[in-house]
Amino acid sequence: MIDIITKYFPRLTDEQKYQFEQLDTLYRDWNSKINVISRKDIDNLYEHHVLHSLSIAKAVHFLPGTKVLDFGTGGGFPGIPLAIFFPEVNFKLIDGTGKKIRVATEVSNAIGLKNVEAAHLRGEEEKGKYDFIVSRAVMPLPDLMKLIRKNFSKEQHNALPNGIFVLKGGDLTEEIKPFKKIAEVTSLDTYFDEEWFKEDKKLIYVPV
Repeated sequence: MIDIITKYFPRLTDEQKYQFEQLDTLYRDWNSKINVISRKDIDNLYEHHVLHSLSIAKAVHFLPGTKVLDFGTGGGFPGIPLAIFFPEVNFKLIDGTGKKIRVATEVSNAIGLKNVEAAHLRGEEEKGKYDFIVSRAVMPLPDLMKLIRKNFSKEQHNALPNGIFVLKGGDLTEEIKPFKKIAEVTSLDTYFDEEWFKEDKKLIYVPV
């Protein structure tokens, strides 16, 4: 089941493998009650959601103690896969929809994640300071940047400057125009060879 994860991340601990394996049962169960992943896509959980989230781990190695905000996490992506992968990094997952945060909270608790806090909050309400912000296609990048500029820490703890990682698809020309001098856009087929990642899937990094 998690072969697609271990194919690209072969050095997982037994605990990490166990946590990743649990996600299938947990998300199927929760998805039958609260729809956080489209019904037809649940069979693609590991490729379209878990591995997709972990593309951020291909782009950056967060150092222990780094603080990361998952903005608009939905049912826990990309935050939960990243929290499994980086057990010594602190993640806060926020979403404006309470029932989605409930799923993220229950899944985190069920697999014993100690480095995750999930909160029912809109972006405007989040006051904390973070080294990095991660997000999956919640809104156009210029709008997102306006909301989250207040949330970046001034202190630097990682080799990569503090900033945002956003997973997006499609033509991003207009969206990244305001940031084109500093944004780094990586096609996900650079990291993964499955067909789905060749369908214009990208990771954008914008330092702040």
